[in-house]
Amino acid sequence: MNKDDFIKLLWENNIIPQKKVLDLLNSLKEEDLDIIFKEAIKNNVKIIDEEFINRIIGKNIDNNKENVEKKENNVNKKQNKINIKDFFNINENKQNIEKESNKVVLIESTKKHIGEEIELSVKEMKETKEINILKRFEIQKNKPDIISWISYYKQRLDKIKKILKEHSEMRNIYPLNKLPENEEVAIVGLVYDKKITEKGITFVIEDGNNVVKAFISKDNENIDFKIVKDIPLDSVIGLVGTYKNKMFFANNIILPDVPIRRPKTFGEDDVYILFTGDWQVGNKYTFYELFDRFLQFVNGKTGNEKINEIARKIGYIIIIGDVVDGVGVYPEQKEELVLKTYEDQYKSFEDYILKIPESIKTIVIPGNHDIPRLAEPQPELPRSLLRESYSMKNIYYLSNPSYVKIHNSIIGLLYHGYVLDWLVSNISFLREKGGYEKPGELMKFMLMLRLIFPSHGSNPYVPYINEDSSVIEIVPDFFHTGHIHRASYNEYRGIDLINSSTFQDITPYQKELGHKPEPGILFLRNIKNGEALSVNLFNFEIRRLRDKVI
Repeated sequence: MNKDDFIKLLWENNIIPQKKVLDLLNSLKEEDLDIIFKEAIKNNVKIIDEEFINRIIGKNIDNNKENVEKKENNVNKKQNKINIKDFFNINENKQNIEKESNKVVLIESTKKHIGEEIELSVKEMKETKEINILKRFEIQKNKPDIISWISYYKQRLDKIKKILKEHSEMRNIYPLNKLPENEEVAIVGLVYDKKITEKGITFVIEDGNNVVKAFISKDNENIDFKIVKDIPLDSVIGLVGTYKNKMFFANNIILPDVPIRRPKTFGEDDVYILFTGDWQVGNKYTFYELFDRFLQFVNGKTGNEKINEIARKIGYIIIIGDVVDGVGVYPEQKEELVLKTYEDQYKSFEDYILKIPESIKTIVIPGNHDIPRLAEPQPELPRSLLRESYSMKNIYYLSNPSYVKIHNSIIGLLYHGYVLDWLVSNISFLREKGGYEKPGELMKFMLMLRLIFPSHGSNPYVPYINEDSSVIEIVPDFFHTGHIHRASYNEYRGIDLINSSTFQDITPYQKELGHKPEPGILFLRNIKNGEALSVNLFNFEIRRLRDKVI
């Protein structure tokens, strides 16, 4: 934050800066002001004096400018003290070594980000076509009526029926009003109702032509009963079996699912995609020092050349929503806010992303804490609050959910993740597998159903005529979510499942929900070879999650 924002926040939180402190603010960096403000809130400080600032920043403010000038003037005098190996690779830069009057002069070669050397591209996917215009879900002017609801679910049925036809068992699908008796056939229907008994499950399914009851025995060896009993209402399933006495006896159930394949790799460009989200700017529980460390990392200025080398290969950043904490999102939130308005929160968020190198393509979608409507699909964040970043050619604001094609090769499904709470609460076998602590299992189930939000009531949403945005019609190469603040990188049938970490500590409200956040983790995925890494912003520790897959 800048000096004016800092002073404004102090007064809004009844914190009084001494006059001498005001005179010192010009010598502080913006990141220093962020740290001072957070510590003042954390320690319930009411008066900020020079001693408090010196203690927090860990340096003498009066000598700050003088020290900086001394460092700049003495750079050349300290060559004997510099660890040359950390700054220059002599073997690779021999052409830059010049001998002059018995003195060795090292000329540092410019180290560029990958986006300054190769062309990067972001395209949004619409059905099977690539378009250069970013897709935007506009808020419908007309209220949903019976026609839009019918059209919405008809589209769901038709799209997933088409997917199910790709399964060998489902080649010859019979409509429910033309089922032959005592003959093994395949059927597809929307789950209207279900009843679980000791003997098995009876589904009531419909296809627009008829409604049929289908029974699946608990002892059927072809199915995983734990999964089948938890298939949500309004899902679309395929069944293979025999129809007799007005009952369909299924011997197998077919979920739409995604095909089995290897993780995709592409081309010769050694480029990373960085995954992050849930920054929650504006909340007092947010770790604001992580923003500074994030910017150090993506700018390749961590002080560790090995880490900087990786950072310079970042071509794309995806921020998966909840970029700000919002206003009035949950009970008593107002007491936790250090930035009380959306305007102030988005101004702070924009200050951060504008410090990302322009050579990096940055994609941002909204989440449930953001200002667009809560109902999904959510339109992109409003231009009116982010005018400067909207004018940048490297920043893309998309809707939630969205499909993107990155680097002309890797298809990503981006969804903030509001439905994850519903899945944990309503799908028992997912709770048994770990619930919130296993986001990969939640995402896997969504891919199995080929639905982002499966059941009516699983999330707030708006039915669009002739379109169901929840159907996962395009098979992605990676599926990126957030929302529950867990750092998770998994793989399912060749699809990378990434649930982003957060920049926020646990809040009282999250404790009530049972969330266990893992803050400060970034994930990286290499486009060329499939390598996956995690970066801990607290200590810049890098872990390899997956080796190269080529």
